[in-house]
Amino acid sequence: MADIDNKLRKVFPSWTADPVEDDGDVLALKYYGKCRKSDRVKGEYQVVSMLIGLFWEVEHSALYKPDVALRGIDQNFGMRERTRDVAKALRAFEDQFEVLARQG
Repeated sequence: MADIDNKLRKVFPSWTADPVEDDGDVLALKYYGKCRKSDRVKGEYQVVSMLIGLFWEVEHSALYKPDVALRGIDQNFGMRERTRDVAKALRAFEDQFEVLARQG
């Protein structure tokens, strides 16, 4: 994520950082700003790991924009805790995988 973030920051140096955090952990690097060619065109990009991104796809459908029968589940404290647990577990998996991959 850091390599991609560094490259994008060179292209969009003036964009405002708005990271997605949970309990102090950065889950995604998010930026927004205006495109260089036009001050009328605004944009946003996020740099997020594949596992977290895939989890968010599922979470988005189930909790963020659920069917009518499931509305309100995302406000439940226990569900928010489980969602946070999943994100932490995926992050720990990614961190361990990266350490082992670098060791070769």
